[in-house]
Amino acid sequence: MELYIPPPSFFPRMLPPKPVVPAVPIVPLPDLPEVLHAPEGAYHLNPDLLPFIGNPAHPTALDVQKQNAASNAFLGGAAGFMAPPGGPGQAVPTGATAMSFGSTIVNGQSQPAWPVKMSFVNVWFAPKAVGGERGGFGNLLGGGKGNSGARGGDGSGGPDYSQPPPMTGYEPSISSDSSSPPLSDVFSPPMEFPMSPVPQQGGSKRMPFGKGQNSNNSNTNALPRPKNNLRSSNSTFVTRLQALDNLPKVLAEKARSGTGEFIRWGFWNLGRTFAWGEEGGKVKEPLARVTFSQISTCHAVSTYTVSPERVDIIVGFASGDLVWLDFVLGKYTRLNKSGVLNNTAVLGVHFDPRQPHHFIAHFADSTILRFNLFAEDPANLSTAQVKPWETYLKDEQARLSASTSRVAINSSTAGSTKNGSSEAGDSEISDELIRWKNEDWALLSPENARSKDKVTSIWAGKNPIAAVKIGKSKVNSMTYSPDGRFLAVVSEDGCLRLVDVAEEQVTDTFAGYFGSLTCIAWSPDSRFVAVGGQDDLITIFSPRESRIVARCQGHSAFVTCISFDQSRGESRAYRFASVGEDGKLILWDFSAAALQRPRHHHSNSSHHRINGAGSTLSLPGHSRSHLPLDGKTSNFHPAPPRSEVALLQPVMARIVEGTIITGVYMLPHAVITMSRAAVCKIWQKPPKSGNTHRPKGAGNGGGAGGREGGRERRERERDRE
Repeated sequence: MELYIPPPSFFPRMLPPKPVVPAVPIVPLPDLPEVLHAPEGAYHLNPDLLPFIGNPAHPTALDVQKQNAASNAFLGGAAGFMAPPGGPGQAVPTGATAMSFGSTIVNGQSQPAWPVKMSFVNVWFAPKAVGGERGGFGNLLGGGKGNSGARGGDGSGGPDYSQPPPMTGYEPSISSDSSSPPLSDVFSPPMEFPMSPVPQQGGSKRMPFGKGQNSNNSNTNALPRPKNNLRSSNSTFVTRLQALDNLPKVLAEKARSGTGEFIRWGFWNLGRTFAWGEEGGKVKEPLARVTFSQISTCHAVSTYTVSPERVDIIVGFASGDLVWLDFVLGKYTRLNKSGVLNNTAVLGVHFDPRQPHHFIAHFADSTILRFNLFAEDPANLSTAQVKPWETYLKDEQARLSASTSRVAINSSTAGSTKNGSSEAGDSEISDELIRWKNEDWALLSPENARSKDKVTSIWAGKNPIAAVKIGKSKVNSMTYSPDGRFLAVVSEDGCLRLVDVAEEQVTDTFAGYFGSLTCIAWSPDSRFVAVGGQDDLITIFSPRESRIVARCQGHSAFVTCISFDQSRGESRAYRFASVGEDGKLILWDFSAAALQRPRHHHSNSSHHRINGAGSTLSLPGHSRSHLPLDGKTSNFHPAPPRSEVALLQPVMARIVEGTIITGVYMLPHAVITMSRAAVCKIWQKPPKSGNTHRPKGAGNGGGAGGREGGRERRERERDRE
């Protein structure tokens, strides 16, 4: 008997095979130079000038194994020792390093979550007193006070080495025309304002800074300092502190020659770390590095209070937090804790030159909050609570939008009646500065403290001091002028807005040639501002005369960063550098002679008038009498055509990176470029003419490069003739 088994009535559905996705090809990097030739000589790569900033790449399995094997070792802190996160013996998870946190792989290179940003400050180390030590370094160093024993300070008639000497200028380029009239005899001094104290209940404490006093003196030690200790903090926001074991000894050895010494400190943020290093020092490692639980996005160092005993730093984070940090003291204070005031990423932090204890923070939602460095956040405030400035700014923007719409309709109707077309394009640009002021800030002042009424406002004496919105579009970048008179703001709508800080209003709005504007930089004397953007151009404006000066053409992609050389040579010319997404480093020389004779342009192309507002040269010796008296009084300046603006050609242009370059920094002895992959390149400047001494940390091999640079310079001079 045979058993009959019927065939199955249901057949499982077979999934189709997954298509094979080809791997993304990696574009090979071009051959990158190690020497750059400029008219003044050759720039050589010198990686030893700065400590290694770090690596954003994720660790391999072998790296994790080595790190776990060494996890029992303690790390030397600024004033003690700290264990690595997780405790001894615990494994470090793969890909969880502080520098590689949030990094991605692009074209085979690891890119951190946020671009690396750097800043540098000059610190004067006065000579030690005879028979004693220099003043203490906070928690790092102890010792005597004062410099009464410094040479020249006792009335002996010798040089006073206790005071910093003037910084020597660097000659921008020997091709600059030194016969041109000087742009300015002296730099404009910063505006000096008294530092207002933080309101305190039941009394007042006089701040040591007064009008006309110098902030870089011993009175800075009397200012409030951060409160929380970095090495013994119970907060989970600070997870690790690493510092040199002999850091006090390294700092104590400065200025042992008896004549004082200028030291340049550098600071940078990478991933969840923030580091401090020295340019050209004997130590080839960072002096200290702090690891946080959030990604750091930007920072600012106060140049008004920096000294060997104090350095005030504000670090911004992707969570909206702000940290007031002092490496020398070894302490910190947290502001906008957990984004209680604004929970969007911090895009920029800037100290106010007029009031050194105030700084502004630019957030991702284009809100600008003004903080007092010595004030705290309001207590019992939640992130979900609606802030008073949010409602005020929103209502004001709605009111201005309705008013602008009515003006646009009327302008469109008038334009159609007269010319048959609409002329309301300029009305779409919003130039209004909306400002909310903390009216309860002074309720705890001594005058109000005598009142019998009890203060109930949570904003009394608390941050923020003010909140600002500028225009409707997203703000990309902003920076104060060195003299503190203007705040320059560039945004996605392709406009540069100049804000008069004293008047608190937008004075001029300049339209870009094409696309949005991305970066901005001021000249050292605050006379000019250079702006780069998506039009591949760099435009130079004159805020004092409200006009465009010149355009610089040389990039083939978006411009990402501009930096001026803060020292000027005898030629009275400006030197600035620019980088972009094309991987180029370009050097420019900007002088009166270069504008009077623009290359590849008609001799009169730089003297055209643009809509009465003018695009004439803003240089000494040029009169404004040729402008019409009945010119346009609006503060909006449209972009003039290229044919009507002087065009500057680069002094040097070379591709130095195979990826996007996000930062450039001009130091007295080097030019530093920072790529999106956190690759830092230090280009050593050539020595000045007749000076064979190279700066500290410079490498060898400059002779051949100098001869080659001189040969190339002579060839260029023959071509011009």
